[in-house]
Amino acid sequence: MKKYLATFMFLLLTAAPALALANDVEYLISIDGITCPFCVATSEKALMKIDGVKAVSSSLKEGTITVCADDKKVSFTDEQLTELFKKKGFTYRGMEKGGMCEA
Repeated sequence: MKKYLATFMFLLLTAAPALALANDVEYLISIDGITCPFCVATSEKALMKIDGVKAVSSSLKEGTITVCADDKKVSFTDEQLTELFKKKGFTYRGMEKGGMCEA
């Protein structure tokens, strides 16, 4: 009985994080004007305020921001992102919706 309980607990603990990420989708957003760590921080902070956004990372060199978001809660539009980055002083160039977020 203990063997089965231990196996069940192991499966529960290892499968739960994978199930939680099942709806998470990665977005790669291209922006002009993010040239310093402060630029990145303000953009990341604005994106993290959106309900369903779970993680944000940036590449100054590439001029991109990667967002991991719950696909059932977040559906970015070009208009939404254009306005968000315009308020921050940057130019939104485009977005690619990728696959599932990397763990």
